[in-house]
Amino acid sequence: MKVFVPLVVLALCACASLNNYARWPYRGPMLMVQNPTQQRLIVSARDGVGREWVTATIKPHGKACFRWPFIHTIGYLVAAGSDTLTTEPFEPWSADGWEWSGEFEPVANPRVCR
Repeated sequence: MKVFVPLVVLALCACASLNNYARWPYRGPMLMVQNPTQQRLIVSARDGVGREWVTATIKPHGKACFRWPFIHTIGYLVAAGSDTLTTEPFEPWSADGWEWSGEFEPVANPRVCR
């Protein structure tokens, strides 16, 4: 009985995290970045306080999926290639998934990379 109760609690926590995985302290939302150019892109995630993390290197006309790496509520995506593109500030934690093609701002899409 002493072992059974903690196992039940652990199982309930695991099920709860499957339903709402993109909320802290769970895993961050998924992001998919598409590269519409002929150049290789290095994609970085930047939070609202200036921390930056390289998340992907994308081949020409390729795409990459990754999780948002920061807790901060404001974020930016930066794509560096022959030109550097930066999104306007967005709130990555406000949706379960995002997609960005480098041409427009990130768009919420809960089914991205699934």
